[in-house]
Amino acid sequence: MSETTLVAIRSDTGERVTIGDLALDTLRELSDQHRLHCPNCGTPLMLKAGPVRVHHFAHVSLAECAAIDHEPESDSHRQGKLRLYQHFRQGAVLASLEQHVPATDQRADVYLEMPGGLRYALEFQQANNSVERWTERHNLYRRSGIHDIWFLGQSRYQERHAEPLHPISSYDPLPVPRDVFDAASGAFQARELEKAIIAVEPTLYFLDPDNGDLTVLLVRSVQGNTIRAYRYRVPLSGCVLREGRLWTPLDPLLDDYRRFLAQKSF
Repeated sequence: MSETTLVAIRSDTGERVTIGDLALDTLRELSDQHRLHCPNCGTPLMLKAGPVRVHHFAHVSLAECAAIDHEPESDSHRQGKLRLYQHFRQGAVLASLEQHVPATDQRADVYLEMPGGLRYALEFQQANNSVERWTERHNLYRRSGIHDIWFLGQSRYQERHAEPLHPISSYDPLPVPRDVFDAASGAFQARELEKAIIAVEPTLYFLDPDNGDLTVLLVRSVQGNTIRAYRYRVPLSGCVLREGRLWTPLDPLLDDYRRFLAQKSF
């Protein structure tokens, strides 16, 4: 199967074209006129815009594209990146999908420059990167002054049935919200990628690309392949980028919890 992308370069103008930014008829015309090329390898692209699958560009040649950090594309992966791009581009000075970042030699799913000069790389991850690979990518971004925020695909969210979800007890000693945003406590599957992220910040974000819901895990502990955490659900539409991090509607209720975290390591 040919490699796919959500971004193309117009050969007639050199303009960067993103799915959803131009009318579908315009994209079809450019595709029919063979004016779309891959921003990574320069080979021709064609528009794929059927009635069911997420619209995207596909390489005409079956040869693999040499895109940096390319993850095999699925409809859910494309939809997740598009949701992040379309929501967080609002108010940005510069917003780009599938952007090569020369300073890190990586391709960010979504790259943003915000008023005030803060730069962000938003990554929508469904494949299981190793601890070493995620740590390398994270450190490259941070050393370059780019704030990387990682959204895991909802398909990675797995509850441990041996320890089913339950309401957060009023006797629980941790200072977390108990009766908002579908709050619950439980145990969840931990893979290498989740453990790598938790080692830096004990919060995980799982994005449902179909409806835009964001599942938030506030991690209590990690033992082997099991995460014990508090689970919440918030709409992506209520989230913003603020002071180098992701701000969610849950954040105003987490001051006491963050003070607790400052005294605890995972």
